[in-house]
Amino acid sequence: MSPEPNRQLVSTLVEENLGWLRGWFRGRVKDPDLTDELCQESLLRAIRRLSGLRDLALFPGWLYRIAENTLRDHLRAKLRRKKVVFTPLLEEEVQPAAPAFDSRDPEKAEETERLLSAIRELPPKLREPLLLRHSRDLPYREIAAILGIRENAVQVRIFRARRLLRQKLKDLQP
Repeated sequence: MSPEPNRQLVSTLVEENLGWLRGWFRGRVKDPDLTDELCQESLLRAIRRLSGLRDLALFPGWLYRIAENTLRDHLRAKLRRKKVVFTPLLEEEVQPAAPAFDSRDPEKAEETERLLSAIRELPPKLREPLLLRHSRDLPYREIAAILGIRENAVQVRIFRARRLLRQKLKDLQP
């Protein structure tokens, strides 16, 4: 592959991956503007280093790891700006964004907050495939490629995540 990828290839890669990438970031950060910024930064990093990728079929998983690192870099920079002496766990800083809901409907707002609270408590190993599945309705095969795991592992993790969510929501019932 040449040092500078052609525009058509870049356009195709962005088109094929932007949807799930945006959904993944929206599930991790609350601010939609930050979501767009992190997507752009991740895609730029991937495109700049595209010549180092031997097999384009591996691009989604490669981009996923770049996106994780981009988010980590953003959180570290945010901590440095705050001049925090201690380093909180990454998972405490990264929380799923609230889906859009009508703020005039307090019942729906309360239900959404309960769901988000339960999602935040899921272990990352279960939360990640669930977010990828429901953010863009990605097929298991694509989620497996993105996360670098087998397709049946994706199915099992999503099943377990849903089961855990049902239990947590049942426990949170008033």
